[in-house]
Amino acid sequence: MVESVPISNGHDILIRGGLVVSGKRTQKLDVAIKGEKIAAIETHPSELRASREIDGSGYFVLPGIIDAHNHPINLDKMDTFTLSSAFGGVTTVIPFMQNMRSRGIEGTTSETIENFIEESSDISYLDFGVHAILFGDDDVTTEVPKLIDMGVISFKMYMTYPKRGMMMPDERMLEAMSIASSMGGLAMVHAENGYCIDYLTEAFIEAGKTGREYYAKSQPRILEVEAANRAATYATVTDCPLYVVHLSAREVLAVIDRYKAEGLSIFGETCPQYLDLTNQMVLDHGALAKIGPPLRSSEDNEAMWGGIKSGVVDTVASDFCGFNKSQKYSGGRSTGTIRELDDIDDHSSIFDASFGGNWTEQMLPVVYEEGVNKGRITVNKLVEVMCENPAKIFGIYPRKGTISVGSDADIVLFDPTIQHTLSADLQHCEADFTMFEGKEILGKPVFSMQRGNVVIEDGKIHTKQGSAVYLAGDVNLTASAPNGHKIV
Repeated sequence: MVESVPISNGHDILIRGGLVVSGKRTQKLDVAIKGEKIAAIETHPSELRASREIDGSGYFVLPGIIDAHNHPINLDKMDTFTLSSAFGGVTTVIPFMQNMRSRGIEGTTSETIENFIEESSDISYLDFGVHAILFGDDDVTTEVPKLIDMGVISFKMYMTYPKRGMMMPDERMLEAMSIASSMGGLAMVHAENGYCIDYLTEAFIEAGKTGREYYAKSQPRILEVEAANRAATYATVTDCPLYVVHLSAREVLAVIDRYKAEGLSIFGETCPQYLDLTNQMVLDHGALAKIGPPLRSSEDNEAMWGGIKSGVVDTVASDFCGFNKSQKYSGGRSTGTIRELDDIDDHSSIFDASFGGNWTEQMLPVVYEEGVNKGRITVNKLVEVMCENPAKIFGIYPRKGTISVGSDADIVLFDPTIQHTLSADLQHCEADFTMFEGKEILGKPVFSMQRGNVVIEDGKIHTKQGSAVYLAGDVNLTASAPNGHKIV
């Protein structure tokens, strides 16, 4: 980074003359950091001085990106996942964690999360919160209160995958929503009709139609719309705030919009893959591009951008799942071999492949390129949906998500002039592919800090594992709390 002569007057770091971005405005400001906090913000040029001064001229100065949807439980755990996140301008992650009894590991969800927090505190490069995933075999009457006391205030339930043992039965979902609501918690749903998906999948398999061209047909958009409406109905009945993850179908936006208008605290999330990629990726690359919900059409992409611009969609997150190629084709199991894509896929059923992709490092560049550079959204809207809103929804604002006096000094310098190409060879996770391979991007995060400590500089990681802090969500600070930080 370009620096001026250091002069100490009590501040540790000063970022001078950058364009500081919030959800409302962009201003040329000087930002001073003392210890872990932002200590002063003044109009540039100011009289502020610090031991280290960074010339922010020509950079957007962004709050650290918050990735509020990820699953670091496969090939990439919290070590390599957060390393990759850091290189993408992310400074805070909120992963999902569930009981692991399906993997032969005994313990309740709260016990699993306690262990996860302890382990992540040792290996994560970035500060982190946790969302709980509730399955049908969880004792929600015990687990939900215990988790909220731990600062785990958001609870995801799958409305799909019944044959995989992951779907939350409707009556248990209502019970979990009611308990969460009474304690200030937040319900989250993967909204797809699982019984219909299994019905269609079995019909295709019985007919011998197992090629990649049948995957999107097995999970049509109407099933997302139906499930989102059902979840919002249950949330209305139980008076429970609701967060609908990874929206992909254009018709579902009308459901979210209607319930917002009716006064339900309902929040919509989409992901970079649903903003830029289409089902053509599945037709071209087979199982590597299999995710749930499926990639859809360019019309759906445009609808999601419209939803972000209008405020129907509140957040953008990655839905990261770290797999290598062999694991994708073997349903998540490592085969121990790496073969060429066509050799693996030619005779494989698309329905046997695992779900998920590794998108966290590419998320900010893709949203900036496709959103800001192409005029779909402003850089202010980017900060709103990738920094401010997730912090507000999950009870960590204004500690995170904003460049304000008293907030954690989580800051990213973004250079809008750097031309670069996304590639698996350049990413920092263990996964050996990306569906954004070869995508040309104008704009790149070049520097970041967390709580006043440099994370990324000159293309290198500077923070150490074990310096991460667990972020307990505060039910009194959420966007859905009576006196919380509203999303407007």
